Amino acid sequence: MDTTTLQNETSAKIARLNDAARLNASNYVASRGIMSLDEHTISEVFVTVQNFKTFTEDNDPYGEHDFGTFTMNG
Repeated sequence: MDTTTLQNETSAKIARLNDAARLNASNYVASRGIMSLDEHTISEVFVTVQNFKTFTEDNDPYGEHDFGTFTMNG
């Protein structure tokens, strides 16, 4: 197996694990800034993270689904 194939398979496995982790809210860790928000907004943030699928080559160059950004309320 060549290096590129191995890297692609590894990235795909990492992406599957990261997607599963995002869907399991019991594993979320949040900053003090997030936790200082009201309960409704915290819930909106978690739902947005859970539903995030906007991976692009810019924010996900290795295809591992390990980073994303979004704007809340503004």
